[in-house]
Amino acid sequence: MIYNAFLKLFSLRVKEDFRLCAGIFLLLCCSAAPAFANPAPTNARKQIYVTVQLHAADIVRQEAKRSNWPEYQAKMNLFIPAEASQLATCHQAPAVSIPGGDRLDLNRLRFDVRCADANGWDLAVTVKPDIYLPVMVADNTLERGQVISADSLAVRKINISNARGDYVTRPDDIIGMTVKRRIRDRQPIMLNQLESPLLVERGQRVLMIAEQNGVEARTMGEAVKKGRKGEIIKVKNESSGRIVSAIVADIGVVKMVYASGQ
Repeated sequence: MIYNAFLKLFSLRVKEDFRLCAGIFLLLCCSAAPAFANPAPTNARKQIYVTVQLHAADIVRQEAKRSNWPEYQAKMNLFIPAEASQLATCHQAPAVSIPGGDRLDLNRLRFDVRCADANGWDLAVTVKPDIYLPVMVADNTLERGQVISADSLAVRKINISNARGDYVTRPDDIIGMTVKRRIRDRQPIMLNQLESPLLVERGQRVLMIAEQNGVEARTMGEAVKKGRKGEIIKVKNESSGRIVSAIVADIGVVKMVYASGQ
């Protein structure tokens, strides 16, 4: 009797183990099936999308390097003509070019995409990048005539594709400059909203520096016109009474443009 019970128990255990192994085998087969599925067929529209996406991203990357951008994020919005869905798949990598004579504008990039197959095609694609970059913004409302200081600035990440003007990414580029028109709190600061501070006022007594062949001469003069750094103004030499041209170099200091004979 004990022997019969043992045989019955063994038979049940074998059946359970067999059902378990069969279930595992079916599960493995089902889960592995997608790995052997054929990939989705490539089409012309997908080729165009991938090719233009890479070219547009490369242009943005080059601009970021040229302009010394800090960390940025970019999203490419492609506008591909509907006819691309009807085009035949290109059997080679499509060629991409920027139309000659077009000025490169990051707000709107235009590409010509061409397939060189026997029955190839040519298509124009537009890309509008969204580029998010940390830029300088006003930490509080800045009034006209106010001089920019470190306390005037804050950093905010914005989509510069929507910005109008030259945005600023480094505070040192604008500290010390003067506000030309009111800038609202948290508004991005553009270079065209600022100007260099006046270093010389009209009628101010200034130091005139003349350099020639490594020899420097200094004298005093009177500014005939106000000026900012780098601007050329007229200055009257106190000694000779002559009016000469000079470049504003610093507060109350000008460097003569033509030292010869002065």
